[in-house]
Amino acid sequence: MKRIAPIFFSLFSLVLCAQDNIVSGINTPVKQNDDVQLLYRNEREFGGVLHSSGWGFNYRRGKHITGYKKRTYEFEMVGLRHPKEIKSQVGDFSTKGYFYGKQFTVTLLRGGYGIHKVIAGKSDRRGVELRLVTIGGPVLALAKPVYLTIWYPQDNSSYGDSKFERYDPYNPMHKPVDQGGNIVGRASYFHGIGEMNFFPGAFFKLGLSFEHSNVDDDIKLFETGITVDAFYKTIPIMATAKNNQVYVNVYLNIMFGKKWF
Repeated sequence: MKRIAPIFFSLFSLVLCAQDNIVSGINTPVKQNDDVQLLYRNEREFGGVLHSSGWGFNYRRGKHITGYKKRTYEFEMVGLRHPKEIKSQVGDFSTKGYFYGKQFTVTLLRGGYGIHKVIAGKSDRRGVELRLVTIGGPVLALAKPVYLTIWYPQDNSSYGDSKFERYDPYNPMHKPVDQGGNIVGRASYFHGIGEMNFFPGAFFKLGLSFEHSNVDDDIKLFETGITVDAFYKTIPIMATAKNNQVYVNVYLNIMFGKKWF
């Protein structure tokens, strides 16, 4: 939270400065020989998002309410890592690295409704439009059990066999090799897909969007801000560390799209 606070206050300061510029009339005037900027009522955008606990993809559909305010619907799918995850690799085996103590791999599905408010419009096509983004709605955490590759050696021999087993923190075999266990890697993501657990909750997103396309009906933007995901109960991602019920993340979003009437 100490790292999140300065970013939040920086975003808030940018909003206040931009609003002051609008009120004071500091925006650069449009040259008379520039083409008139058209107001498109509809927008659609696709993109990728990187946040402090993972990455994913999102889609937005927007429609202008006024010239400076837009109603937005969003769907987003992102991964969620625990801050205590540390990747381990067993060098003697050509297996995938694993995260010791991790019980579930979590994916978040967010469906949101929000408002985009134009804080500072483009002075010309080479300018940047600054928007304040607020979105909220339900979130569903899909928690898939982690399966590991466990090595079972033959007695008095260097030969053995490996098996895919669901991680059990109470099984002495499910420990790293240097701790007397037999974990040599992790299984494919699809092992355990039918044992998915679901954790519903709600999310809220606050950000600043910078739209910089030099074509009227194209959208090129990047966006940064914070998201808060809260669940009705704790998601047991890790067996060896404290798990949380609320997750606060900084995000960076890059999107491309189209506008139309």
